[in-house]
Amino acid sequence: MRKVNYKRYIFAFVITAAIFLLGFFFGFYMDLQRVNYFQTLSETNRLNIRSLQLQNELINEKTLTNQCSAFRFIFDNAIIELEKNRERLELYQQQANVKKAEFEILRREYTLSQINFWSISAKLKESCANSSDFVTVLFFFGDKEICSDCENQATVLNYYKTQMNQNILIFAINRELADTEPVVNLLMKAYDVNSFPTLVIDNSIYREYIDKEDMEDLLCDIYSTGETRSVIC
Repeated sequence: MRKVNYKRYIFAFVITAAIFLLGFFFGFYMDLQRVNYFQTLSETNRLNIRSLQLQNELINEKTLTNQCSAFRFIFDNAIIELEKNRERLELYQQQANVKKAEFEILRREYTLSQINFWSISAKLKESCANSSDFVTVLFFFGDKEICSDCENQATVLNYYKTQMNQNILIFAINRELADTEPVVNLLMKAYDVNSFPTLVIDNSIYREYIDKEDMEDLLCDIYSTGETRSVIC
């Protein structure tokens, strides 16, 4: 009878277990690094928001005069960085296998940053009208089960974002966060959001999917003159 070499099987088991544990802890470490990275970005966003709010207050108080162009430049750069953070967060969240709860917290923080920037943009339009040739869009969306058109709406908005750059500011709000974030819940109640997609374009509310052609007509009505109109109309 052939003798079984148990040592060989034990050795193979130990090696397999070691590789598995190494992969697990490496993934855990990478997720931890990602979370730490986004925590740093969140702190940077908060500082940017506080800085913009203070600048806007100083302009309104006439402490700083004729500084709207400089304020708009800083605001645009902060919005660009916010958009980059969204892309990074989506990419990392898709790759993450561990620490999902931390990523959800970061998603909530990112959404709050969006709402803060949306609020600042409205104040910018009031205090610096000549330097505020942009349209703001609050895009309330849900998953496919409750919103079959939300992905198509996102595609349309992304198209015009590519065409208009900083002349259209899109803030996408996931309805899921209404269950955990009171500010999202407050916004949805304020605009009576009960169906998806819902768009708040400047001060007008649209409770249905807007296709590319209708969106062009809508934006062309807003931009009756100027360089931006020549790009999209």
